[in-house]
Amino acid sequence: MRAFVTLDLPEALIAPLTRLQAGLDVGRAVPEDNLHLTLAFLGEVSAAALSDLALGLEGLSLAPVELSLRGLDLFGGRKPGVLFAAVEATPDLTRLHAKVLQAVRAAGIGMGRERFRPHVTIARLPRVLGPKHERRLADFLHLNGAFSTPPATATSVTIYESHLRPEGPLHLPLASVDLRSQATP
Repeated sequence: MRAFVTLDLPEALIAPLTRLQAGLDVGRAVPEDNLHLTLAFLGEVSAAALSDLALGLEGLSLAPVELSLRGLDLFGGRKPGVLFAAVEATPDLTRLHAKVLQAVRAAGIGMGRERFRPHVTIARLPRVLGPKHERRLADFLHLNGAFSTPPATATSVTIYESHLRPEGPLHLPLASVDLRSQATP
């Protein structure tokens, strides 16, 4: 099954993101329930490996992480496909990411080497933007590019199964780890 591991966003970050999305009239906004920070995209993985990963995550000493959103940007170069809110890459977030990757590898799940650029996808853009939509996107970025939030605490990591559909992906939670119960004093 197609799967990924996320750091679930606190409501204090979701609310400003959905307000921001309301002002966007280009592309398809990511539904509120699908807003997350991907820690590891796993691709196609067996159910047994995901079970091992869930046990591995539960066995790690993970702690809640403070998250702050800092600015908007695009992935895709000259033909952007994703509009995202950047997440400040704090040492705690980087440590959490490394521990999740450790658990992924221990579960026997192979991953390519990708640079960790923490972000929250807020909209998917059409493959081809006409001049009118390019202007609207440029105006949106000009008005909202400095978007930021105060820090908020993320308290859970979830493994999701993902099903791609024409109307947008469906993400089903498979296992979740409450970081508050794992924090060491």
